[in-house]
Amino acid sequence: MDALFDRRPPTNLEDFRRNPVVFLAKRGYYAGVTHCEPPTTPRIQVVAISDTHNHHGEVALVPDGDILIHAGDLTQSGTRTEMISALQWLADQPHPHKIFIAGNHDLGLNVPKKDLHDLLEDFPGLVYLAESSVTLTINTRTVRIYGSPMTPKFGSWPFQYPRTKPEDAHWDKIPLDTDILITHGPPAHHADHGNGCGALLKQLWSVRPRLHVFGHIHTARGIEHVAWSDAQAAYERIMTNQYSWREFLALLWGIWRVDKAKSTLINAASLGGFRDEERRDAIVIDI
Repeated sequence: MDALFDRRPPTNLEDFRRNPVVFLAKRGYYAGVTHCEPPTTPRIQVVAISDTHNHHGEVALVPDGDILIHAGDLTQSGTRTEMISALQWLADQPHPHKIFIAGNHDLGLNVPKKDLHDLLEDFPGLVYLAESSVTLTINTRTVRIYGSPMTPKFGSWPFQYPRTKPEDAHWDKIPLDTDILITHGPPAHHADHGNGCGALLKQLWSVRPRLHVFGHIHTARGIEHVAWSDAQAAYERIMTNQYSWREFLALLWGIWRVDKAKSTLINAASLGGFRDEERRDAIVIDI
């Protein structure tokens, strides 16, 4: 099943042939959102990574920063041995704040509370979020961070919800004052290669975090800036084939106006390539 999510990304020509309208709308929308609003001063440097799948020791570069975030799938099979190795690697990083969530491969975190407590107590420098928040004070700024491992169901992995019951993901638990959101999977239509969650995207329109870090879809790695504008709404409706000429006019107006983005979305998947043979560095961003 993983091959369906980690396959080679389509070429531009393949994308165009599949759906010319979607192809042109996507290129047009992102031509109109080229940069994000300047970070608040003093800046907080966030280092983001995801989907290391036991290959954490092969990550060439994990730059220094104020916060290190791992967005899940630290392991491949989720055995206790794998989990301890991944958590020890994370704990050994020099960042003053290290936060992680589970991914669907992390079976070692899908255990009874006592077993989870016994595992995590050996790593007091790590913060594990499971549909929960933590508030940090960094460089005189207060930052609220929320993390959830939930992804739409495929296979028999943990931390999943039925695709027909997105309410089971509990996205409405995300506090509206969240500054940094960490989820394992992407929202629909953004760094997702067609595999994102529509319910998560709907909640993002309410929360609008300054930064959203995720992974899960290895081939969709990248950074996107979103403006929560009429042009973005039109683009997202076009992506679902629910549009009329009004959506195209709104999209064209947004491209011409060039709205400044309010949120940055990062798919920080470390593994890549047709058979996950690539090893990619962590991504750094200032907020």
